[in-house]
Amino acid sequence: MKDRIINIVFAAMSVVFGIVLILVGVHELGVDTDVAADEDVIDTMIFIVPGILLIADAAVYMLRSRFRSNATFILGNIGLVSLAGFLMECIYFQFIHYGISRPQLMMMVPAILIILVLDILVLVMSGLYTCVYTAASQAKKGR
Repeated sequence: MKDRIINIVFAAMSVVFGIVLILVGVHELGVDTDVAADEDVIDTMIFIVPGILLIADAAVYMLRSRFRSNATFILGNIGLVSLAGFLMECIYFQFIHYGISRPQLMMMVPAILIILVLDILVLVMSGLYTCVYTAASQAKKGR
């Protein structure tokens, strides 16, 4: 039962972080600047796409029992976020924002950097989750 509560708490934390990022991104999209068209794509890539990824990442915490060990959980979580994040970023800027007729290959660099920063956040959350999960498992065995 404690394992399920831990899963729910960390899934909720991931969803809350995701919602906060999306709200900040929507707020930033409303700010007028001199280069609004260029800044809109960057704001969306920095805030909204990672927010969506964090909301989707909540499912990984709920499916923790599918992973055999803590290391496979952490590596699997980071791998899924990295792959899905890079694909979502590329799909957003290439297909949605600029369109197929205007290829933007240089936008892959900020996409990779944004996903690396998100990977660090996911690594910290997964590591914290693993520590709490392991401590709860040890406490259960100690009874």
